[in-house]
Amino acid sequence: MLLFLPIACAMSEPSQIKGHQIEQVTVAELNLSIYLPPDYSTGNQYPVIYFNDGQTLFGEPDFSWALQEILDRLIHKKQIEPIIVVGIHSDANRTSNYVPYEDQWVRQDFGNYTPRARQYTEKLIQKIIPYIDATYTTDTKRRAIMGASFGGLQATWAGLNYPDYFSTAGAFSPSYWVADYKIFEQVNKAQANQKFYFDIGTAEWNYYVPMISALNLEYGKQVFYYEVPGGRHIASDWAVRVHNALLLFAGIKQENSYTWNVEIEVIKSQSQANKFYLRLNPIIRFKNGLTYSLSLAANYELINEEDGEVKEDGRFEFKKPKNLEVIVTYKSESKKVIIDYKAIERQKSG
Repeated sequence: MLLFLPIACAMSEPSQIKGHQIEQVTVAELNLSIYLPPDYSTGNQYPVIYFNDGQTLFGEPDFSWALQEILDRLIHKKQIEPIIVVGIHSDANRTSNYVPYEDQWVRQDFGNYTPRARQYTEKLIQKIIPYIDATYTTDTKRRAIMGASFGGLQATWAGLNYPDYFSTAGAFSPSYWVADYKIFEQVNKAQANQKFYFDIGTAEWNYYVPMISALNLEYGKQVFYYEVPGGRHIASDWAVRVHNALLLFAGIKQENSYTWNVEIEVIKSQSQANKFYLRLNPIIRFKNGLTYSLSLAANYELINEEDGEVKEDGRFEFKKPKNLEVIVTYKSESKKVIIDYKAIERQKSG
């Protein structure tokens, strides 16, 4: 697993790009960068996202997520409602604050820590949220929590354990692997009125498809997973897909028009030499830009079963050095996919 390093982002003065404002305050010893949307008015109530590693969010694209530009664009196009984003800066206690479980591997690779995700989350609930609600006009029934890497683990954990406070949890390349995927044991806490978005890039791959069925919520309405072809564990890649979570949380209308295609993935193991994971990854793209993997929502029928195997989650393997012919079906539409054996072998060796 790659280490997520916070990006320095100097924002000492409020920004006035396209009418938005970014305010800097300190509450309960936590530094906050607060995005207020264009035309912010005390006469309106705004949904709020609480975002981990807040010092990385706002600024120039080369040095941050440049989230203010993404928010401005989505709001201007009327794809999302105007929202407030509270970036909570991380510090030397980042690992302790974001990790809820003991894990010797984390301690070995990231240094000594004490699992304090509960204390950190309760500080958000008891100190930060009341400050934001008292200072700005917020929709107190619509809050999200989001983050990346360890911050994504904390966001999902907080959504599961404090559903009364967070209606949506967004996790970008989350470190679900901590304590041998222990967070999978807590997914029964998810509520029917919540949404969970999580993603992972194939350049950093951990196998998170089981999280879909573990949550036991309706896929495509309450649960969304995006397996990103070539996606890396860096802020610039997260920024490219952050719109997914923004649309799910504050999208103005549900988009019905979509297209979908099937990616054939040869994923190199990050931990074992000469090991590859072979996957069919159907991806749906809506007109408004919302993108996620169909994963368990699609069906896979292998025509020449004597030559290989395709599992219900899209994993495949060859039994013989022959091409595989697969019919992938989503709802009433089917697509034929030819998995070229020689092309797969060339990708492995290249």
